[in-house]
Amino acid sequence: MRFIIKISSVFLIYNVFLSAQIMVISQNKVVFSKMKEYQDLMEKHWNPVFDKLVDEGKLNEVGSLSHSWGDEWNIVGYYKAKDLASFEKAWSEGYKKFADNTPQNVRNRITAMIIEHKDNIYQIKHSYSK
Repeated sequence: MRFIIKISSVFLIYNVFLSAQIMVISQNKVVFSKMKEYQDLMEKHWNPVFDKLVDEGKLNEVGSLSHSWGDEWNIVGYYKAKDLASFEKAWSEGYKKFADNTPQNVRNRITAMIIEHKDNIYQIKHSYSK
């Protein structure tokens, strides 16, 4: 009986996480002197692809943040989706479109500007805006 309760609990937690709105935070350490070029290339090649996914209802929101004073993670992208499965599907579609439509030399330049990268996936517990 305890085994069934444990399995049910795990399934419930897993199911709640998969069906809860999420925010994916993609943090980058970008070479400081290359931040403007990086942002310009992303604005031209990356943002239109993911903005369209929002327009199509496949993502809830996308955005980017940057700073020149603070910690070393100076450029951050974020993505909101209704759940993890929706994000994964939209991400796969968006990345494929980006790769298909962006010349390899441009993708290489973008990658070369990134010193380090990390992602986090958060379940949104509370959000309020006007």
